[in-house]
Amino acid sequence: GDRRIVNDLHIQKEKPEESMSIFDPERYSDLDSPLHRWETRAKLISLFMLLISIVIAGGIGQALAGLIVSMLLVLISGLPLSHVLRFMKWPFLFLLPLLVILPIAAGGDNLFSYHILTVSRQGLQLGVLFMIRGIAAALLALIMVGTAPFNVNINALRSLGMPGPLTQIFLFAYRYIFLFYDDLQTMRRSLASKGFEMRSSARSARILAVSVAMLLIRSYERSEDVFNAMLSRGYQGRLPSGQKMMIKGDDLLKGFLVIAAALIIQYV
Repeated sequence: GDRRIVNDLHIQKEKPEESMSIFDPERYSDLDSPLHRWETRAKLISLFMLLISIVIAGGIGQALAGLIVSMLLVLISGLPLSHVLRFMKWPFLFLLPLLVILPIAAGGDNLFSYHILTVSRQGLQLGVLFMIRGIAAALLALIMVGTAPFNVNINALRSLGMPGPLTQIFLFAYRYIFLFYDDLQTMRRSLASKGFEMRSSARSARILAVSVAMLLIRSYERSEDVFNAMLSRGYQGRLPSGQKMMIKGDDLLKGFLVIAAALIIQYV
């Protein structure tokens, strides 16, 4: 029956897919580039200030300047173009409705009209501004998470004053997203091997509900096992810090250049 189809899922274990079906932002964090060699704390602070400067840009010229700087930093980082495009398609799809809706919904001078559809000049400018700022900010976010391993970024944030429990939540959540995804794909393949096809029926909904429930139960049981394993190794609420971080002269120089670019953007 339906339950027997799902109960066998925990028995079948398959090797995770090798095709990187889920985006891995730190896949190229071991490259050798000026941004990869940049001390993490200085990099996060500098890039965050640049990101703020781009987000508060009030004109299209300022936003374009920020986008140019962001694209230049991506080129310096050496991240493959395919990797960047794969990440950027989601911010682009998220921002695209603003470019379509704002010219119609926002008031202002009419750019052109067609029957009841009216496009305003101010609305179009606002949509373009949001699109440029969003793409530039997304590129900077990719640089932040893609030029250093996630645990190194977390240790840097903790060194900068982020509370320890919060950093641990981020670290474990990020690590187990991929494991959760692998379990989901294993469950999907197991259902497909038993002839399950997604349909708009009560039977399909029942099978999916049982599958999701089993996945959540397995995740909860795994979290208990991991916590007990950590306790057995002396965990007392704090994770051991990694290697000692030290800011050098070239790190300060890179930070000065990025912050200078952030200030220049505000005066374009």
